[in-house]
Amino acid sequence: MAVWEATLSPKGQVTIPKEMRQALNLRPGDQLVYSIVDGDIIVTPKNIDFKDLAGLLGTPPNGPASLEEIDAAVAAAAGSNVLDTHDDDSAEAAA
Repeated sequence: MAVWEATLSPKGQVTIPKEMRQALNLRPGDQLVYSIVDGDIIVTPKNIDFKDLAGLLGTPPNGPASLEEIDAAVAAAAGSNVLDTHDDDSAEAAA
């Protein structure tokens, strides 16, 4: 695992080190997604081709899925996440 350091400017800007840009194949105009996970900043380039992620999670249990099936599964999971109140206290849910 490679590690780089950068300094936050007074304007809140960070320059991505050249070696990191080269390692991630980043070019001027590429977009980045910032996420906070357990207090850590995760920066993900949006220039990743989905084909590069093939097999990342292993072989699907029921064989390959179509894009439509994947979209439906993501929508169902996101919807259930929003509507899941199983662990909510009924007093809090009513508030």
